[in-house]
Amino acid sequence: MVFPTHNPAQQTFKWYCDLCGVSEAHISSAAAHLRDHVSKIRSLYRQPVGGSFPYHDLYFKFAYLVAYFPYYIEPLYHTLNAANLDNSLFGSGHLKASFFGGGPCPEVLGLAAYLRNQAPDLSSVSISVFDRESSWQVIQKALVPDMLASYASDKTTFSIDCKHCNVVNCTAEICGCGVAGSDMIIAQNFLTEVCGDSERAIKTFEGLVDRSGCRYLVFVENQYEEARELMNAIARKLHSKGLTTKLVQAQTNEITPNITLPDVLTKHLFTGKSGLIARKHVKYHHMVLEIAR
Repeated sequence: MVFPTHNPAQQTFKWYCDLCGVSEAHISSAAAHLRDHVSKIRSLYRQPVGGSFPYHDLYFKFAYLVAYFPYYIEPLYHTLNAANLDNSLFGSGHLKASFFGGGPCPEVLGLAAYLRNQAPDLSSVSISVFDRESSWQVIQKALVPDMLASYASDKTTFSIDCKHCNVVNCTAEICGCGVAGSDMIIAQNFLTEVCGDSERAIKTFEGLVDRSGCRYLVFVENQYEEARELMNAIARKLHSKGLTTKLVQAQTNEITPNITLPDVLTKHLFTGKSGLIARKHVKYHHMVLEIAR
């Protein structure tokens, strides 16, 4: 199913300008000011898996919002559409989803768009975002809720609760974070953070499946081989313990997001020079595990 044309880059850029107090007369300069920051963040994302990122840096966040955030909305939408989830998931009129390593959480908008098509009469969606980096919370609490109206059914209300929880260290004995009762656990661009210790990561998700009571475990990852291998290892382990309904393997997809970029960004930010070329395609690995209940 084709994702409708949308303009998240306009929304994220406007949010950046409003936050910085940029007047209408200076928006061109504001876009140009982001060039060095966008080039820098792109060079950081080209480093090998396991590298560190300056999440504390405000301009890292601004660069991410215009260069990456808009393109990471659609992958979850397409992943869920292809998974043919059981409609009984929406039978109660309420859905609880937990996102791990969500950062600014563009995938929340992808979920909203999927639900608008699949369950437009859903009454409410409760979202918990688990992320050790608490500085993303201003975006989770302010920008994402503002953008939801462009993606969600007007019959569905959303609530977003931010959790500062290290899920890799989460165990049944010490976890009080509230993952219990989740219908879906969604990890987008999270596995690259834990690839360094695959056994620990596998144990973490095994425990989360047990404690959450979730129906589905969903992974969407950038096209790193390490992330794909870890997805498959998690799938094999969970299935060997009888926790999933069938054994599946990670799939790979490439999409051309149906995004309209505002003129101010095409003219003054994405100039076509190295590191400043607007993205056209997104390649990602994805996998949906149905939990045996």
